[in-house]
Amino acid sequence: MRFVLLAAVLLGAAPMPAAAEAPRPSQEACDTAKLGARDLADCLRTAADKADREVKTAVEAAVKAIDTRQGLMSSQKGRWRRSLTEAQALWVNWRDMECQDVAPFEAGMAAKGGDPRLSCIIDADSARIASLKARYP
Repeated sequence: MRFVLLAAVLLGAAPMPAAAEAPRPSQEACDTAKLGARDLADCLRTAADKADREVKTAVEAAVKAIDTRQGLMSSQKGRWRRSLTEAQALWVNWRDMECQDVAPFEAGMAAKGGDPRLSCIIDADSARIASLKARYP
């Protein structure tokens, strides 16, 4: 069962490739053309921290949406909250593995866009926030 849940989380959480002209959230937050290496590193770290806080806020809002849902017994709401919390923990583990271990290889050694791990976190968090907000308005 956990494997099915993990697979669903991973498949649903993977960011879709953006159109070539659309900048990624990390690129919007920290413009590599305007920032030097040190400023870019600081910008990415700040943006990643902000994105993490926003994910937590989106999860908290989703839990509140569950609590206010009409027509469900409190036991059903409790199970739903626990399931969402477990799915979120799995998603964070996936994001961390993806961003820490995969993103650096994808960026390559000549990456000039700053730390690919931080960019990955910003982009993944942005996609997760959008997903949560769409599902729990």
